[in-house]
Amino acid sequence: MRAGMRDARLVWDVWRRILTSDALVDEVLAAPREPDRASPELELGPAERAVLAEYASDPISADITIGMFRRGLTRNVLIALRLVPLTHRLLFSGGLDPSSVAADFVQSIGYRDDGPSFWRSAAAFVAYLAELPAFCRAAPRDALALEAAAIALMRRLGQAPPAVWPDGLVRHAVAARASDRHVASPTAVLAHSSCDLTAWLEDPYGFDVEAELEPGEHHWLIQVPNPEAAPEYAELSPRAARAFVELAVPRAATELCAALEGVSLADALEVIDALVELGAVARVEDEVSP
Repeated sequence: MRAGMRDARLVWDVWRRILTSDALVDEVLAAPREPDRASPELELGPAERAVLAEYASDPISADITIGMFRRGLTRNVLIALRLVPLTHRLLFSGGLDPSSVAADFVQSIGYRDDGPSFWRSAAAFVAYLAELPAFCRAAPRDALALEAAAIALMRRLGQAPPAVWPDGLVRHAVAARASDRHVASPTAVLAHSSCDLTAWLEDPYGFDVEAELEPGEHHWLIQVPNPEAAPEYAELSPRAARAFVELAVPRAATELCAALEGVSLADALEVIDALVELGAVARVEDEVSP
């Protein structure tokens, strides 16, 4: 039995190597190979060679199975992209063949199978798309960067959920006081764009991908209000964006004034109230207790 288990493991390991190696697929399917394309993956031991030869003895079946596996990876990557609607629309409405782009991406990462880790797949695919010439214009580039930040936030929250989500925070009717200490929520991040993405964010499934957007610096709060929610976006003023960054550590309004340089106490309190209303910051005592 132990020998049989070792053989089964050997067959499985070789098969996995074949699935993820173009060089081994070429050998199994008896495709002609150039001498200078020798690959370390072809350096197999006698037992591994025997398994490879068995698969090569039925190249039609092997070809079908390998094709199914790789098409499945391509399909999963395109499914993962549904998590980020701006990127999904850019890919499917930008004149490219989405399946071909996804297949090239899957090959570029060595046919890695992320399984149900769709946010991980989306992160890698968005990063890949950001390097393509088709997305080099300011608006697509900014949209991809915005959703890359949202993906990173979702992955971080999946690994380390907060004790209290924004939807569970106590929202006080009274305005913030100068002595209250506030801190940014771990469920929110700040991203920036060089053009106004408002129209795209308002209609992420139907915006005009060829539209010329108004240039200018914009600041976007990306937030996840509860564990079941998708990322939400809100535009911040430059002052509010600076305040959110400074509140990465707990600060009272008086301390925030000093950090922002030249902002009055009244303005600092107004900004804090606006960020509290968005759920982007909370009083320290509220943030740490349900």
